[in-house]
Amino acid sequence: MAYRVFGASGPFLIWTPGWVMSNADGIDEPGSPYADAIDELSRSTRLIVWDRRGWGISDPSTHPPSIDERLADMRAVLDAAGAERAAFFGTSEGGSISSMFAGSYPERVLSLVLYGPAGRYSQDLPDFPWGFTREEIRSQLDEIDRLWGHGALAELIYGMAADTPGVREMFGKLQRAMLSPTTAKLWWRSFTEMDVRHVLGSVQAPTLVLGRPGDRLVPIEATAAMAAAIPGAEFRPLPPGLHILADLVPTILEFVCGLPDGRADERILKTVMFTDIVGSTEKLSMRGDAHWHRQLDAHDTVVDWLLTKYGAHRAKHTGDGVFALFDGPTKAVRCALEMGQALAARGITIRAGIHIGECERRAEEWSGMAVHIGARIGASAKAGQVLVSRTVRDVCTGSGLGFESLGPQRLKGLPEEVEVYLVTNGLAL
Repeated sequence: MAYRVFGASGPFLIWTPGWVMSNADGIDEPGSPYADAIDELSRSTRLIVWDRRGWGISDPSTHPPSIDERLADMRAVLDAAGAERAAFFGTSEGGSISSMFAGSYPERVLSLVLYGPAGRYSQDLPDFPWGFTREEIRSQLDEIDRLWGHGALAELIYGMAADTPGVREMFGKLQRAMLSPTTAKLWWRSFTEMDVRHVLGSVQAPTLVLGRPGDRLVPIEATAAMAAAIPGAEFRPLPPGLHILADLVPTILEFVCGLPDGRADERILKTVMFTDIVGSTEKLSMRGDAHWHRQLDAHDTVVDWLLTKYGAHRAKHTGDGVFALFDGPTKAVRCALEMGQALAARGITIRAGIHIGECERRAEEWSGMAVHIGARIGASAKAGQVLVSRTVRDVCTGSGLGFESLGPQRLKGLPEEVEVYLVTNGLAL
C-alpha cells in the first residue's frame, strides 16, 4: 500500500478516496486538481493520502477488494503512519467505507466528514429509489471500455464543466495514472454494487455529511438518506456545483480541528459467528467419554488455529462449539468454510451462523441483538451448512463468495423474520 503524510502537527486526517483519485506520487504537484487542498489541509493536520490496492503506485490487484479487505487496508495504512486515532474525510464510496470503518473500529476514529456519500449507488432494489439504473450502469461500463484515459464519465464528475477546454484532457491524464480500463470496469461494477446501509446505525463518531444539489454522481437525496441513518450526524447541503473538492477545506478543518478527543463507548460493529458440532450428544453416548474428549481436543485445536489465522477473537466456548467475533464478514465466512472442511476430515461435522451488527461489550462479555440473531441463524443451519444474514451477504459484495437465498425465516425468539442465505462457495485467500 502506497501512502504519504503531509503536515507535521495537528490531528491525523486520513483521506479515504472515492472512485476517482490521482495517485499519491504526484498528487501535490503543480497542476494537480488536489494540490491546493492538500497544502491547506496539511497546515493544520497530518494528512494521510493513500492509494488503494490496484490504484496509483500501490501493488496491483486482480479484483476489487471486498469491504473486509478495504477495512484491513485502511487499518494497515493508519498503523504504518503511526496514527492510533484519526479523523476521516471520505468522498463518495470512500465515505461509505469510512462509515463502515467507524462502526468496526470506533476506538480509532475521531470524527467523520463525508462528502457526497450514499449507503448504496444503484437503484435496482425496491427500497432505494436513487442511484444508477441497470441500463445506465451498462452504458457507463461501455464508456469506460471505449474512452478510459480520454475522460470517460467526465460528465458524471464535472457536469457541464466537462466540456470546458482542457477538463476532459486533464481527467483523461488522471485516469491513465490510476489504472487500466479493465480494472476500472471491475471497480465501477463493485462501486455500483456496494451497499452499507445496514451498518450505518452503528456509527458513533461525530459525523458531518455534505452533499450538493444536482450532483450527477451521487444524488443529494441519497446522501441525505445516509446522513439520516447515522445517529447524530449533521447533514449540510452545499451550494449547487460539481462533485469535486472545491471550497470544502474550511468546512473540513472547522469540523475536524474543533471537536474534542472523546472516546467511543462500548457499542461496536462486529461480525459474529456461532458454530456447534452436529449430533454431539449421540456421538458421546455411542463412543464414550474418552473418545469424545479426544474429538473435542481435535476440534478445539483446529478452531483456535483458524480463528488466529483469520484475526478473530473467541468470545466464548460453548462446550461443543464456539462464539467468535470478526472485524469483517468475509473473513468470518471463509473461516467457517475452512473450519467445516478441516473438521470434516477429522470426522467432526459442524454447522455455522454468521451475522453483522452492533454488539455491546461489558468487560469480557458480549451481548445485543446482533449476537442473538447470529446464534439463532447458527441454530437453524443443517449439518455442514454455513448460513448468513442478508446484511452479511450485502457487505460481502465483490468478495468472490457465493450465496443462495433461503428466503425470510422465522427464528426462535426474534420478533421479525430474518432473510437467510446459504453460502455456496468461497474463494481461497
